[in-house]
Amino acid sequence: MDTRSTLTVTLALGLTLVAGAARAGEFSYGGEEIGTISYIDRALNLVVLTDGAEFRAPDPRMILNLQEGQRVKVDFMHDNDRSIINSIEPAGDDDSPGASPATEPGPHFHG
Repeated sequence: MDTRSTLTVTLALGLTLVAGAARAGEFSYGGEEIGTISYIDRALNLVVLTDGAEFRAPDPRMILNLQEGQRVKVDFMHDNDRSIINSIEPAGDDDSPGASPATEPGPHFHG
């Protein structure tokens, strides 16, 4: 192998390692939060709770029947900078506020 080929292979491997390390640094987790809706932006599919937590719906139908001031239970997956809604539904009287670990990721529709 000549010097140019060796350099090309070395650079390619180096870039692969850097990309892999950057990808490994991404932090994802899931959870469940109960709170009161303070703001809904239907154009952005965004729901904001009174504690400032922001959640985005992957499908606008998930937030269609929600309204500001409503107490909800949100099952979500946080990936990079966003919390994505798996499911969102009215919170029951026995639901306590705060976050807890998630069950299973992916959108769930509750009508």
